[in-house]
Amino acid sequence: MHKSTTPETSGENVGQYFDQAAEIYRSSSKEMTDIVREIGDGKTDRAKKLGPILTEIRKASMAMMEEARNVEDLRRKLVGDVHEQSLDLAGARNEIGRRMARIRAASGAGSVS
Repeated sequence: MHKSTTPETSGENVGQYFDQAAEIYRSSSKEMTDIVREIGDGKTDRAKKLGPILTEIRKASMAMMEEARNVEDLRRKLVGDVHEQSLDLAGARNEIGRRMARIRAASGAGSVS
C-alpha cells in the first residue's frame, strides 16, 4: 500500500508537531541568548558568521510565537464551547422540581415520590 503524503491532523499528531516546533524554538532561543551574551563580552566572530542564520531564526521565532497565540486562542475557543455544551445539572434539578410541583398541584395529591 502507498501511504498518503498529506499531513495528519488528529489532535495527538498536531500536539506532537507543536511540541517539536516548541522544542526547536526553545533550542534556537537558547542559541540566540548565548550569542547575545558573547557579543556583550566583545566576542563577535560567531555572530558575524551566523548573521543570515540569526535573521532566519528571528523570523521563525516570530512565526512560532504567532502560531502559539493561534493555538492558545483555538484552545480557549474549544474549551469555551465545551463548557457551553456541558450539562446544567442545577438547572435540570430545578426543572424536575417544577414539574413535580405541577404534578402535585394538578393531581391534588399530598406527595409524589
